[in-house]
Amino acid sequence: MFRPFVGEVISAKLKESDTNGLRLTLGFFDDIYIPVDALPKPSHHEPDPEHKGQIVWIWEHEGGTYPVEWTDEIRFRVVSVKYPQIPVEQSNDTKPFAPMVITGSLNADGLGPLAWWV
Repeated sequence: MFRPFVGEVISAKLKESDTNGLRLTLGFFDDIYIPVDALPKPSHHEPDPEHKGQIVWIWEHEGGTYPVEWTDEIRFRVVSVKYPQIPVEQSNDTKPFAPMVITGSLNADGLGPLAWWV
């Protein structure tokens, strides 16, 4: 049973990237969100030429730029784990119900894509 705890560091892959932040996946679980305010500071985004409708988040540090790439293994720290109430009704055009939603952070040393640290 997958049951992460607050403060745990987990490795995942990038699933989506938009102006709200990142969505990560473990392969068997896709409801991991890294909001913009939990990205390393300063960060900015640019359109992703390889993935239509997606963006690339880029961390700026000591004169260098460090993008979050689609192929990266990304370490994040669990900030919160929520168990939303099961909806009584759900329309066909809404996102499927997620029984657990994880919010994470990349804003600490050693977190983010492993490529940033090797």
